Amino acid sequence: MKKKMKAGLVVVVAIAAVMMLSSYAAALSQDEIAGLMLNASEVDTYKFDMDMNMAMEMLMGNETNATEPMLMVMESNGSGAVDSINKSMMMVTSMCMNMSGITDLNTSEDTNGNTSENVSLDMPETICMETEMYIINNTMYMKMDMSAILPNLSLWLKQELTEGDWESEDLLGQQMELLNCSNVTLLDDAEVNGVDCYVLKIVPDEKCWEILMNQSSIMEQSEMGMEMQNISDIVNQSLSNMTLTEWIAKDTMFVMKTEAAMDMTMNPDTEEEANVAMDYTMTFYDHNVPVTIVLPPEAENAVDISDNARYATGDE
Repeated sequence: MKKKMKAGLVVVVAIAAVMMLSSYAAALSQDEIAGLMLNASEVDTYKFDMDMNMAMEMLMGNETNATEPMLMVMESNGSGAVDSINKSMMMVTSMCMNMSGITDLNTSEDTNGNTSENVSLDMPETICMETEMYIINNTMYMKMDMSAILPNLSLWLKQELTEGDWESEDLLGQQMELLNCSNVTLLDDAEVNGVDCYVLKIVPDEKCWEILMNQSSIMEQSEMGMEMQNISDIVNQSLSNMTLTEWIAKDTMFVMKTEAAMDMTMNPDTEEEANVAMDYTMTFYDHNVPVTIVLPPEAENAVDISDNARYATGDE
């Protein structure tokens, strides 16, 4: 069960990553779509802020042998910058997971009424971690700070990226595909930070999810070392509702804000089921304002996991 919990978390976090990369959306007509993509292609640099909330309810047992649902709540926020010309980016995130609903299940009671701890599920109620991610010179560096679990538990990892890896993070290419397989509805105009915007509601179909999942290298990295079926298949089988809302500046046609909400149920036909509700907000600013992305000195000694990653994903 613990392995399935981990697999479920990987799926949810990976989906969140893909959703957050889906930032450039649709316009009003084919001509305006072309204009949007033309203007979007002129975005060489930008910065962003993001917030995400997620709740996962896990149900164990069948109708005649059901246990109390386990609840995990996750909150995450962060910021970053992208330099498309130099193919570099950085992102700093903070994430906290409240797992009290799971740790409550970390005790059992015998026939005499004595309680004992299940060591295999021993974990703190709240786990917080800080991460930093940089992409510089075709290499991804990531700092994992999990001192909330173990004191001074912090390390830097690095992995070589191919040209295809960077292209797979191409927001514009993904969004062109998104436009071709989504239902787009024009809502009332609104302002974002004083900028007049079109507001578009986008409902992707399963084909869109398959495209986004297959293109994103983040998804591939999330699958490393996991003995589980393809994540995109899980999403297509489990996703019950997903909508995105985009705020597009009328004057520049740049994306100013993105909101998304998603509901999904994993393993609905088995005795172990997980219901997930997630939403996130991203705001974009400083379009085409020069940015400086510098790798921290301590990252120079990062542990290289490139060979392990290639082996785990079957590239060798």
